[in-house]
Amino acid sequence: MRNLLIIVCVLITVVVQAQSLSNPLAMHKDSSAFVGWATSAEIVRGYVKISDTTFTYTDGPSGITSNHAFYGTIDNCLGQANGQFISLGDGGYITLQFDSPIVNGDGHDFAVFENALIPNAVPNQDSIVFYELAFVEVSSNGVDFVRFPAVSHVQTDEQVGGFGYENSNLLTNLAGIFPVFYGYPFDLEELANEPNLDVNNITHVRLIDVVGSIDPQYGTYDSEGNIINDPYPTPFHSCGFDLDAVGVIHSQTSSVIDNIAVNANVYPNPASDFVNLSADRDFSVEIYNVIGQKVLCSSEKSTSFAMDISGFKSGIYFVAFVFDDCRTVKKIEIMQ
Repeated sequence: MRNLLIIVCVLITVVVQAQSLSNPLAMHKDSSAFVGWATSAEIVRGYVKISDTTFTYTDGPSGITSNHAFYGTIDNCLGQANGQFISLGDGGYITLQFDSPIVNGDGHDFAVFENALIPNAVPNQDSIVFYELAFVEVSSNGVDFVRFPAVSHVQTDEQVGGFGYENSNLLTNLAGIFPVFYGYPFDLEELANEPNLDVNNITHVRLIDVVGSIDPQYGTYDSEGNIINDPYPTPFHSCGFDLDAVGVIHSQTSSVIDNIAVNANVYPNPASDFVNLSADRDFSVEIYNVIGQKVLCSSEKSTSFAMDISGFKSGIYFVAFVFDDCRTVKKIEIMQ
């Protein structure tokens, strides 16, 4: 649904996206962590305006008129992220497959790319994003799908308008919160105990558009029962979540090589008072909470650290090992 907005801000956005995002979860499309991309997909488009299913949109260049989203083609979301996309429409969904199943490796296992934009008004604040969101589900048989537990702490008193934007740090496990060319990663370990799911044989990834209306009649809810507020309505042929790509980090054909290449360790995990960090070369440390806020930073470099975390609240955190030429992020659970 961003066609008109892109015309206005694409030049400034390209400059902004050339920089690295501060959020450690954001993965650039050219990251060496990616070993594969989606190779096929099937889509079920949603309405242009789910609150009025008779509403239609006419695309001037093509002359097509429909009450369902119709921007983009399947080819736009296959292969490496490139800024091209396919729109799901309100409540639409798309199911993707891969040359080799995704497995539960060390850290994040795949990432979803949308074409969200950092508004011109706040070009230096990469947490303020014009996004459209999607739930993420996975399956190891193509029939039984399990959803990642998504959480939204975005205010629900006032509807985010069609071209509005919000603080992406208030969202967890929802695809679409990072700007174009940056993917949001997902860790299959979160679903390791789910029945009817083999996290070492993920054959399908499904993206389901979040209808961002705060009207309970049409809106959608997160795993905590919060209604999710994102730009609505977006009555265009490019409405709803805009999928650019799904990148694979750990697959059955690459997991052995990847595990050898990653040589950064966090223990114990879970931890309470202290956590030990080690690697085979010097690194510095950054620790972020689950919404991307930096809670600890050490500029000192070493091959090992014993970090005092006794003052941290219980929860999920991300430890960034910052090397001279790259960075590796590990998830840790702190239990006080």
